Amino acid sequence: MSLFEYLDRLPVVHLVVRWLRVRQLVGFLLNVFSLNRTLPGSGVQYRCRDLETLLMAHRVFVGNSYGNVIDSKTTRTFVDLGCNVGLFAALCAHETGRRDLHGLMVDANPAMIEETRWLLAANGLDKVVALHGLVGGAGAGDTAEFYLLPSHLGSSQFPVYDPSKPPKGAWKKVAVPKIDLEAAWKKHFGGARCHLLKVNIEGSEKELFRTESLFLRRVDKIVVEWHKWLLSRESMEELLRSQGFALVEILRETESLGDAVYQRS
Repeated sequence: MSLFEYLDRLPVVHLVVRWLRVRQLVGFLLNVFSLNRTLPGSGVQYRCRDLETLLMAHRVFVGNSYGNVIDSKTTRTFVDLGCNVGLFAALCAHETGRRDLHGLMVDANPAMIEETRWLLAANGLDKVVALHGLVGGAGAGDTAEFYLLPSHLGSSQFPVYDPSKPPKGAWKKVAVPKIDLEAAWKKHFGGARCHLLKVNIEGSEKELFRTESLFLRRVDKIVVEWHKWLLSRESMEELLRSQGFALVEILRETESLGDAVYQRS
């Protein structure tokens, strides 16, 4: 566990952050003086405009949270579900050294899609498409309820707090369009395979793996964060086995969540 993750679990830290309005202060400063960074070797750019992105970028680029999941020789297409500000696309471009990657970036928070589109444009990733909407949305209709948090980390289809962390504010209910992943992929990329699927959708992975069997047939590798208070690893693996995937590696596991890699068997 990193120092940032440890501090995130302490109620007193969240109390101090709220009392001193640290998130708002840092967000204001980063909006005025945007922190733009360039990854050495590849020239890939990203920017940090709030505290959450600053911490997330440290975990992705310094902490190597995705390990060796991106194969520079075989990764040409990808999908990022729960893309947040788009850092996974930056990582894919950095690790492969390519700007002609094809992919979909999906998030239910419109502010995150705006940030993702900035990152894609800044890096010339013009064959990667950012979509606002929800995958894994249960029920009938073209829209689904979604719940935003003041912190853009943890927003979810399910307004249930991570039991291992102090609450990060009140939920705000919004309506978002549902996305049929197979239809979206075929619209933009036809019958191409998806070499890598990254999933971090705060509990909606259960419905995703249950309903998107057509899309999953074209996927070679999955890296997924599962959330134990909404879906157990055992239940998730049963779903993935039924879709033809086997566990390769557990990248991280805590009392409340974990990251794992699965390969088509």
